[in-house]
Amino acid sequence: MINRNVNIDLIKCIACIAIVGLHAVGMNNYSIYYLCGCGVPLFFMVNGYLMLSKDSIDYPYIFRKFIQIAKVVFFWNLLITVPVVVFRKKLVNPISLSFKSLLQQGYLWHFWFFGALLLLYLVLPPLHRLCKKDLRIHIFLLLLCFGVCLAMSLLSMKKGYPLYAYVPQTLRLWIWLFFFLLGGIMPVIFHKIQKLPMALHAILFLSSALINNSSLKHISLFITQSRIAEYYYDYISSIVFYFMLFTLLLRVPIKEAWQKKISFASSLTMGIFILHPIILTGVHAIHPISGQAAPIAFWIILTLVSAMLTHFMSKIPLVKELVKL
Repeated sequence: MINRNVNIDLIKCIACIAIVGLHAVGMNNYSIYYLCGCGVPLFFMVNGYLMLSKDSIDYPYIFRKFIQIAKVVFFWNLLITVPVVVFRKKLVNPISLSFKSLLQQGYLWHFWFFGALLLLYLVLPPLHRLCKKDLRIHIFLLLLCFGVCLAMSLLSMKKGYPLYAYVPQTLRLWIWLFFFLLGGIMPVIFHKIQKLPMALHAILFLSSALINNSSLKHISLFITQSRIAEYYYDYISSIVFYFMLFTLLLRVPIKEAWQKKISFASSLTMGIFILHPIILTGVHAIHPISGQAAPIAFWIILTLVSAMLTHFMSKIPLVKELVKL
């Protein structure tokens, strides 16, 4: 098994900050918006890196993961019914809300990520065995998913609208499985990546970021005519950008003085992911954030507030289970 390292913690932190930026800045700044699109793919790559590097995975382990995620999803949906009843005078079923949230519906729409993870976990034990048995099978499955991604993106451009719009993010499994497998193959190919000079790697990353940003702005505005970032995760320019970012962060040297800080920040990422859209909704209900500078400042504040709340909740017995997986 490949032990979890501080570089993976760093990737989780960057992914988390990016996801908050994706929602907080949004379309007020398209350059930042598309850069922050890396957050979701990075999280799936991290999961693939960690899960597929384990010595073995069985269904009892998957069952425990299911229960853990189900508890978090249910209790947050139970909690959200309180303000709904108080302010909207509306009775709602938390169980129904939980299922809806896993399909990107309802008040906790961002829980679609958990729904997609649960679906991937259903096939994880046999997938893990296949990938461990023969690297060629891993590569074949990775290329197969890439082929579907490529076909969908090209077909979307040909049709002039994103075909993904008809599929909830939870069910776009060809994309999430691709990034999961891509993260899973990193420990195998990392020694080859390290042969690339660090300076050249950084230049390639910056180039891929600029090319991807420019490409998505053009494609979304003139070809597919939808500027929503979630429709472009599996475009070639996006994949190259995410790959370069992940591999660069995976090999960047981290001073010992920073390692504990990064690991601590990494422990807050799930809580930040859960809390920030709830806070965001509350703030927008009072006063929408718009303009150029204000959303960026709000991005920083929202990240810090979500982190502080997560840290505070993690100190309380039982409550801490709501912000950690």
